[in-house]
Amino acid sequence: MNIKERPFYDVGQSYEANYDQGPFGTFAGTQPEVLPKTEQHTFLGYSVDIPFGIPAGPLLNSRFITAAWEEGFSLTTYKTIRGNEYPCHPYPNVIKILSPNKDIHPGDMVHGELDMSTIDVTQDGITNSFGVPSKPPNIWQEDVSRALRAMKKGNLLILSFMGTKKEGMSRDEYIANFVATLQLVRQTGAPVSEVNFSCPNVGREGLICNDIETSRDLLEAMKPAKGNVPLLVKIGYFAKEQQEDLEHLLEAIHANAEGVVAINTIQAKVVDEAGKQILPGNPVRLYSGICGAGIRWAGLEMAERIMAIKRQKGWKDFVVVGVGGVTTVDDYKKYMALGVDAVQSATGAMWRPDLAMRIRKQIS
Repeated sequence: MNIKERPFYDVGQSYEANYDQGPFGTFAGTQPEVLPKTEQHTFLGYSVDIPFGIPAGPLLNSRFITAAWEEGFSLTTYKTIRGNEYPCHPYPNVIKILSPNKDIHPGDMVHGELDMSTIDVTQDGITNSFGVPSKPPNIWQEDVSRALRAMKKGNLLILSFMGTKKEGMSRDEYIANFVATLQLVRQTGAPVSEVNFSCPNVGREGLICNDIETSRDLLEAMKPAKGNVPLLVKIGYFAKEQQEDLEHLLEAIHANAEGVVAINTIQAKVVDEAGKQILPGNPVRLYSGICGAGIRWAGLEMAERIMAIKRQKGWKDFVVVGVGGVTTVDDYKKYMALGVDAVQSATGAMWRPDLAMRIRKQIS
């Protein structure tokens, strides 16, 4: 595999190896092309070169963040951190899903393959099974500060975070954990924060966004702690029969935060050819978050429905970021055509690190 074919997160190595040695491929310090000049856009009051970037997930630390900026991704989200150290699920964490050009829906059973050498992210999906690992606060706070010192005009860092549900913890303690983590986030000086209500790989926490009451209580508790720093809320996919829940959730977000990021992955049952769990370790890993081309339909559908609610409610300053299955310039255009404020790509960007450059050339 040559350097241009190697994803900047090396799926053939552990999370720890990627954190310590990455990024890889063209993100690893090779001289990027000169970025085409683009019309400046405004995002949450900040000037950005292009309303496109990488969501929470593959940008593990400041080296990944700065490399993404150099490759033209303006909106970079620092991988979700916690207020405490937290381990990663066992390796492997990313495997290929054998369903080219097939839409993947919540609860589907899909077949995985450990051989990643033939993946085509414009058609194939992958698993994303990490469990939201986190370094201790003193490590990630210092590293976020390092990234901020490298941030130039036209780029913007978003710091993603979540609380941790510990054994024996009461509901009030769980909410307090989110608030305390947000306070640690504020100490870094990150210009925008993003609370993760949407990870399907954490077991005990579950998808917070599906619990409207808890989501509302968390947001109301965090509102004083966030101060004047914009807060985004990352949510998962809501089926059409959950439209009322989606509307209630967005109302709670609008009342307490500045915008929404949708979607995260789609949870599906991942098995080998014999029908057995393919990801090793805890049985919770039988169900894993699927990303890539197979969830494009869900991201676009959610963006369209959220934008319809935004227009109906007259929420002019409510920011919407579209995520899900963005692997080509055309995907980016489809999201922007729906009226979203920005678009992000994780899987597409990992294997196509020139994706931002391609988009810049189209819109310059």
